Amino acid sequence: MTEPKDRRDPSSWHGQHIVSEAELAFQSDGQAKKRRRSRQNVVFTVMASLVVLVFVVSILIFTGNWPWNKDQAPQAASDAPAKIENPVCPDVNFKVQDPGTVMVRVLNTTGESGLAGATAESLKERGFTITSVTESASDYADEVGAVIAGPKGYAQALSIQRQVPGAVFVFDKDRRDDRIDLEVGAKFEGLEKERKLNDAPGKLRCAESK
Repeated sequence: MTEPKDRRDPSSWHGQHIVSEAELAFQSDGQAKKRRRSRQNVVFTVMASLVVLVFVVSILIFTGNWPWNKDQAPQAASDAPAKIENPVCPDVNFKVQDPGTVMVRVLNTTGESGLAGATAESLKERGFTITSVTESASDYADEVGAVIAGPKGYAQALSIQRQVPGAVFVFDKDRRDDRIDLEVGAKFEGLEKERKLNDAPGKLRCAESK
């Protein structure tokens, strides 16, 4: 009489396959390898994320856009500070404005024909908005010139002053907008060369009291 097949085959029992030690070891090795690969993937992902984070933070700090540094700055540059101790000559750093946002009236105080027009044309070529060109008497006619602005025009005045080396700032308390007057005087020799222009924030160079 022939014995049932499962009794003769040690790898089966009642038709069910019996897992051997070798098979168990093989499966365990496979699972261990999967777990190792999974851990490695997690480690690589975390390291890559840290590298990207360090790179982004470095770029923000290098370009001056790191937000925490701005709060710690001793004196931040301003477009229009909320409070100014001395409005006639503020001890505040202002930002140089985009020329397209600065409106300028150019006044010739010397009597030299065409001086205001030529100056206005040069400023226009640099992107400034010229509101008008005219002649006028001035207390600063014998100097390089004067940049006149009201409480809303400090930053705009700095932007024009950087274009005219030697021009002084004159405060006009009655002016309600941010428009600028540029009075061109006898010592005016032309605008600053574009390659020498300083666009960093800074303080206004104020006129002495007259």
